Amino acid sequence: MKGILRASALFLGSPCMGIATASLQSPDTYSIRINTPKGGLIDNDAILAGKTNDTTSAVPRSSSAGTNGVQITQQHPSSQILKVQVSSSNHSAIGARFTTSKDGLFYGVWEYPFSNQLTNQNITFDLKGIGNAEGINWASARAPFFISTDGSGYGVYIDTLAMGSFSFSSGQAQFIFNTSNLLYYIIQPDRPGDYKSIITQYTALSARIEMPPDSGYGPIFWSDDFEQDFHEGVTNAEENYYDVVNHLYSNKIRATAMFADRPYGTGNWSFGNFDFDPKYYPNPKEFIANLSASGFDLQVWVANRAFLYTELYNVSVANSWLFTNQDPHQYLGPALNLSIPAAYDYFKEHLKAFTNLGVKGYKIDRGEEDEMPVYEQNIQMGLFEQICYDNMVEKWGKGNFYNFARSAVDRSRAVTHIWNGDSHSDFTGLAYSVSSGIRAGLLGYSMWGSDTGGYSRGPDDPSEELWARWMHFSAFSTNYEIMVGSNHTPWYSPYTPRLVNVLQQTAQLHTELVPYIKSSMYQSTKTGVPVMRALLLEFPQDKKGYEITDEYSFGDAFLVAPIVSEGGKRDVYFPTGNSYLDYPYTNASKVYAGGSTRSFSMELENSPTFVREGAIVARGDIFQGNAKWEKKWEPWLEIEIFPSWNIKESVFEYYSAGKRKDVAEISVQMIKEGNSVKIEYDDLGTKGMIVVHGKGRDYTYKLERGGGEVVVRDFDSLFGR
Repeated sequence: MKGILRASALFLGSPCMGIATASLQSPDTYSIRINTPKGGLIDNDAILAGKTNDTTSAVPRSSSAGTNGVQITQQHPSSQILKVQVSSSNHSAIGARFTTSKDGLFYGVWEYPFSNQLTNQNITFDLKGIGNAEGINWASARAPFFISTDGSGYGVYIDTLAMGSFSFSSGQAQFIFNTSNLLYYIIQPDRPGDYKSIITQYTALSARIEMPPDSGYGPIFWSDDFEQDFHEGVTNAEENYYDVVNHLYSNKIRATAMFADRPYGTGNWSFGNFDFDPKYYPNPKEFIANLSASGFDLQVWVANRAFLYTELYNVSVANSWLFTNQDPHQYLGPALNLSIPAAYDYFKEHLKAFTNLGVKGYKIDRGEEDEMPVYEQNIQMGLFEQICYDNMVEKWGKGNFYNFARSAVDRSRAVTHIWNGDSHSDFTGLAYSVSSGIRAGLLGYSMWGSDTGGYSRGPDDPSEELWARWMHFSAFSTNYEIMVGSNHTPWYSPYTPRLVNVLQQTAQLHTELVPYIKSSMYQSTKTGVPVMRALLLEFPQDKKGYEITDEYSFGDAFLVAPIVSEGGKRDVYFPTGNSYLDYPYTNASKVYAGGSTRSFSMELENSPTFVREGAIVARGDIFQGNAKWEKKWEPWLEIEIFPSWNIKESVFEYYSAGKRKDVAEISVQMIKEGNSVKIEYDDLGTKGMIVVHGKGRDYTYKLERGGGEVVVRDFDSLFGR
């Protein structure tokens, strides 16, 4: 193939963005420059090619004479997206470089917060799983996508599963992938600084999450080893689960699911024979049915690992399905090459052993621990997560099971949710977990959770204070999951009834927020915009929030600022443009003005959480789970409204699956005439009430079947006039 460089004049027109152009920047180097409104610039100053990652160099214009074997084409599939295709006949490493102004920031690529940063300043790392690291081991969700704040803001998505590397420094971002054919997109926002719209366009090109079941939001309880840590006469793993079920019941602690972490089977290191060990699980089908009757779904641990001498290992050896880089005598074992159709089909078929017993989800572990060549990570993990997803869909149907993984890349967000790996059970682990949850959201991973209290525990970890602070954080995470057992269970020594009360309180709060979380999650399936949002997504006008790692917007209603250090104190920055109230709300709450910083000191029972003026919060109880102590349980809703004269109109779309429409709209209008608040709502499908919070009093109205309208006259707002 002759070497051809194709550079086209490109016009990106948009009603919001105006006209932008792409052109050759330098007479010597092939580059793309896009001028954006208000003097902004997207500067793709070089395309890189070489024999290896270490020998790439900028592709020159002169190679168009046929000496370089590189072909570059540009297309604009929409007014805001530039598609760049680079291919070469004699290069096996392709990449690109972007430069920005010195104050331009980069975000994305990895869930893991290197040096507990929200930005990617001075980070160089491959697009692969993270190993043992500060704060969190194996926080491995990732995507070949980053956002820059330069100019009007833009995003870059590299559409590949090949292994590659990224390097970010002051004013520069560079990526190189091990491929001779690379496709990437440059994405402009709907409006300057509208980073949400960049994520929306990116996830439309790659993948978006699927709605989890109601049981997926949690709380989900589990143990690192239910085959030990027996209390009160317990003699096997099944009885150990029942002991947890009973304590949750007696303490009225809400829960929706449990999962069986390895060990639970008869295989070497308890995985590979596709079964439950009869010594510890004498009646697995009956046991799972009993959990279900008690309000719990059950998930089990799985991994693409062939542990030595198991059925999975023996069959794989006989058929030459295994990668050979891992010594099989090590307990981790090698992975199957799932690119081999027979290996893929075998694994998928044998997972039916679990779904046939009633299992409703998988905790998908490993994938980044040298069980396969590193260049296979992104491909093989995607295949395994697809196997797990298809197995569940065939049995239960879409949205009726909960799969979650620690190692996932880009396109797999459509088939698995995320937990952030093995957080350290200390305040550093908590701080890093908060940051990783925010970073995961910037990559479009909306359904996310962490091991409450941390996973990597010492003999005295977690402390009661750490566990309580983490419980509050998990209450305002999309998934609340908590590890008990292994001598660390809240209702057993050394923990006190005070911690049990915090667990009950936060589990109840999270349960009551599920209508709000679920509705926000539905929007994520349509737009890719996460529920846990970096401040720059929700408050792009406020530059002070761009590098804050321990505050986030939870949907559009809440500002959440977990306490991530010992002692119960922290400062909270309130982004400009809004005022805020403490949440849960009381009439005595103080109004905090945007642009201010306040200091807070709180006991274990409280955590700094705030609701924004104008917010609409759908709260209630729509999934019973384990709340069997409620003998006449029925679903209910409470629509909390916080009207402000600064917010002329607010709209919330309540997700009501199974109705004629997916969403029911709730709107609030502020009307100067009569100082009135007008509330209109569609059929919400559930009994309940509307509570309008005003200064000095709350106004309460019953929800009407089929929808309705409410007008509050002579309204005095909590936020003033």
